[in-house]
Amino acid sequence: MLFLAALPAAAAETVERILAQVNSRIITQSAFDARFEQIVRESGPPPNAARAEETRKALFNTLIDEALLEDRGRDMDLVTTDKEVEERIRQLKEENKVSSDADFEKLLEGSGLTIQRLRDQLRNSIMVQRVVGREVQSKVDLTDDALRAIYEREKQNYEIPERARLAEILIQRPRGMDPNVMPGNVRSAVDAFRGGMKFEEVVKLYSEGSTKDRGGDLGWVTRGELLPEIDRVVFSLPVAAVSDPISTKIGWHLVKVLEKQPVSYRPFSEVKGEILKREQDTQFQKKLAEYLEKLKRDAVIRISPEASSYYTAPPVAVHELSTTDAAAAEATSDARGSTSRRTVEVSGLAGYRLGGTTSAQGNVYIDRVRIPSSISFGASVEVPLSDSWSLEALWSHQNTRLDVDLSGTPVPGATPDQKVSHLNMDTIQVGPLLQLGNSDERVRLYLDLLFGGTILTPSPGFSALKRFSLSVGGGAKYWLSDHLGGRFSIRWMPVYLNASSSGYSHCDPVYDCFAYWYKSYISQGDASLGLIYKF
Repeated sequence: MLFLAALPAAAAETVERILAQVNSRIITQSAFDARFEQIVRESGPPPNAARAEETRKALFNTLIDEALLEDRGRDMDLVTTDKEVEERIRQLKEENKVSSDADFEKLLEGSGLTIQRLRDQLRNSIMVQRVVGREVQSKVDLTDDALRAIYEREKQNYEIPERARLAEILIQRPRGMDPNVMPGNVRSAVDAFRGGMKFEEVVKLYSEGSTKDRGGDLGWVTRGELLPEIDRVVFSLPVAAVSDPISTKIGWHLVKVLEKQPVSYRPFSEVKGEILKREQDTQFQKKLAEYLEKLKRDAVIRISPEASSYYTAPPVAVHELSTTDAAAAEATSDARGSTSRRTVEVSGLAGYRLGGTTSAQGNVYIDRVRIPSSISFGASVEVPLSDSWSLEALWSHQNTRLDVDLSGTPVPGATPDQKVSHLNMDTIQVGPLLQLGNSDERVRLYLDLLFGGTILTPSPGFSALKRFSLSVGGGAKYWLSDHLGGRFSIRWMPVYLNASSSGYSHCDPVYDCFAYWYKSYISQGDASLGLIYKF
């Protein structure tokens, strides 16, 4: 698809060979060769043919990117003035410590450039930098909040290991002495310390180490810095403790822990600069690659046969069908009866429902009657009406109970269990569901508003109710494949009791008589997870 016909032989004598066309811009063989020669002068010739081929391929793709960005700059009406170009040339002269134009032109000759070619390159590069600044750099999120989130995610990288400040008594082992035999002066040092002599005094009398003049002070050490035999012991000791004699290849050590610092982390303020510099590079490169990929997909790019091995076209985001393809696709769709997106979805749900009050009219013993929070489960069926709207039917069940909250007045014969009745709640509702986003997205948020009825069935001796109920909710669907997905939902589920005028009473041998349905409505909330199957 991306192709330029080879130029006729006669035309090749008068017309320069074109390697690529990028929208309205062209990349010529001479421009490609000049840039390649410039790279060779500045970096040296490639060591072998394979490396030379890699360099040519990278250069060709760089020229494509530059052409895309320059073309985009013209679309944005960006202009590089002569004054800006001359100011950049002045800066180059200062950087290279060149004062005269003649010396500067000689310097350019060494890179295979003329002053006019340099002006053209600078004019284009300034425009490219402006395009990248506006379209890419401005979208790199390097706010304090973003950097702090990165810091928290990578906090282990900034760990400061456990440290300890130590003092030691070192008694060297005589040459040829059995390492398992403790010399007498080691025992004398231990006895002196345990007998009440200060550690610093014992150091002066017995230590043979280089820290003797400092009272044995070794300074701060990090876990893992010392000999393994010492490291294991000292980092298990509390502050002010002194180890038993530790035998090493050097001799015998008595180590005192003066101070300890637990594992900590370098503060955000200290590493913010490091994170910022790294993210400036990584985020910028990532977003620039994404931006160039988009420009390539939207561009008209034709590559000559000579350069075809240097360029790989980006994946096509949307395949544009020909008239024949479109007719075939339409016929296929008609034969199926519906598109793959218009399919019925069935969900199984399990969740947790918050309780609600059913009566605030108790008696001398009871403040209120309520439904406690408990597990819920159910199912839903969605019939799509469009890419965004569906008709949803929901069934939900809660196996719970009626409990009483006591007023504090002693209840003769009461037990710790405040249950007065078992309760089943079954809800059936229907209503619209709106899905946000596009139908081909893996994650879609949704909102629903459902209307229906709820049946409240308590134990025998209590009156059952059938009442109008409402459900207002939302959540998210995540599709694992074309047919299987998961969902999360939260919803408010009020049940209209209309029982505040008449009430429903029950006389209990322990709690006396009380009203158990005596509210305008029960207010409950529900959070659930589920699996979806799309037919």
